Amino acid sequence: MPTAKPIRIKWNDEWRESVLGEYEVVELAPGHFLVSSNNEKFEVFALPDGRLSDGLSLDGVEINIETERERIVRERFNVTQLSGSLQSGTRVVKAPMPGLVRAVKVKAGDLVESNTTLLVLEAMKMENNILAGVKGHVDKILIEEGSSVEKNTKLMEIELT
Repeated sequence: MPTAKPIRIKWNDEWRESVLGEYEVVELAPGHFLVSSNNEKFEVFALPDGRLSDGLSLDGVEINIETERERIVRERFNVTQLSGSLQSGTRVVKAPMPGLVRAVKVKAGDLVESNTTLLVLEAMKMENNILAGVKGHVDKILIEEGSSVEKNTKLMEIELT
């Protein structure tokens, strides 16, 4: 089944973004993948040092696929600007950890900047400000004050501007 969202791939030290439907990755065994793209198929192996290889060095081409962690860091700290097509749409804000929603600081329709506090999440007796991370309008608030949430629970949706 094709992946559901764009990914970034570093090909010979140049980051490229793949759009929906252009590729399919199937894990055949731990660290062994079958990649289909543009009617071509090739095997990829995850090496112990984190690089990827087809066992024949992919004709001397080194490929790095951006991890979920690297994507979050890039988006949160604007390490690299995204292309215009990925800057539009809706951003879902998820809980970074399990906790208790102490306060919701915005309401639907509010304009937020990347440093705007959306809500306060209490975890392990500490209050954590959850920031928007993007500029846009609050589209939906999916939780209420006093709610207990698990990690990755959808908290809000922000329509990007």
